[in-house]
Amino acid sequence: MIEFIKYRITAEALCLGERTKGGIFRPCVKTIPYSQITGALRTTLGLNNIHAVGYLYGDNAHNKVKYLTYSPRDRFLDKSKVPLCVEYLTNVYGYVFVVNHQELRKKTPENFVIYMGGLKSKGFGRCKLEMVEVVKPSTSNVPKKLNVRVPLRCLKSFAIKRVIKPIYGYLFKPTSRNSGVYELSLFEESIVIAPEILLRTE
Repeated sequence: MIEFIKYRITAEALCLGERTKGGIFRPCVKTIPYSQITGALRTTLGLNNIHAVGYLYGDNAHNKVKYLTYSPRDRFLDKSKVPLCVEYLTNVYGYVFVVNHQELRKKTPENFVIYMGGLKSKGFGRCKLEMVEVVKPSTSNVPKKLNVRVPLRCLKSFAIKRVIKPIYGYLFKPTSRNSGVYELSLFEESIVIAPEILLRTE
């Protein structure tokens, strides 16, 4: 049976998401995509065999949306580009679920810090993870809405058994330190048969 390590994640300010090419607005997603959290954990822990997803806790006290406007600088031309408006979250609170396995149990501390998302040079993205519990989730046979973003190639890793009504999108997959590709992924609101902890509760 699949097992997850459940972490509480908090941050003062977090910028998750990507702007469209040539766009001047960068929206912030309201979940924690596989690409963002898995990449951050692999970098921090030095392990490649990590699969993780997460979501934000939706109450009125946390995950407040704010905006920042700044002009990225072209280092080659030494000139500022067109101002970019960035959406970000403050007082961030959510949960992260890491697929558990023997190597991970040996090397993963209960509490640690990762850096995730954009604008790290401006002080964004410092996230604290605190272990809550190890979960052996039950899977309901009742179709429900997915609450995370996960690549199609990783559905089995998260015990997502059946996709009934998909909502597709793309997540970035790095292929080297300086490049990567976008891969087809299943987004939140997709109707699936999956472990309860990965699903919407409403």
